[in-house]
Amino acid sequence: MNPCDKRGFTLIEVMVTLLLLAFGMLASIVGIMAALDHSLMNEMRNDAMKIAQEQEEAARDMPYANIHQIPTPQTITRQVRKSLVNYTVKFSSPAVAPGAAGMGMTLVQFQVQWQFKNNTYSYILQTIVRQMK
Repeated sequence: MNPCDKRGFTLIEVMVTLLLLAFGMLASIVGIMAALDHSLMNEMRNDAMKIAQEQEEAARDMPYANIHQIPTPQTITRQVRKSLVNYTVKFSSPAVAPGAAGMGMTLVQFQVQWQFKNNTYSYILQTIVRQMK
């Protein structure tokens, strides 16, 4: 039996393999964390869209003359996963819709803002509210 013909791995080969495996696992963890952040951000954006739609429906349900009395800004808190997120809703001053002067139509805008990882995001919903006769 030749002493140079030993079967098995050397300590260097094992260490290099473990190092490559560790880098691969670290990259996987970073990818998973990024995917979780994107998923959470999408949930927050969906909540912002729902809040804006709820505000728009409330504006449509109120008497046309009272639209300018919508309080602004409003803070609405929603639970996203296991944390509470504050959404700030800003209502733009009603303006007559372009080309609708004297027709009882008002352009309204709701801007919903929220914070995520030290960044401010916003969603804007515009609609025209028409006076019912």
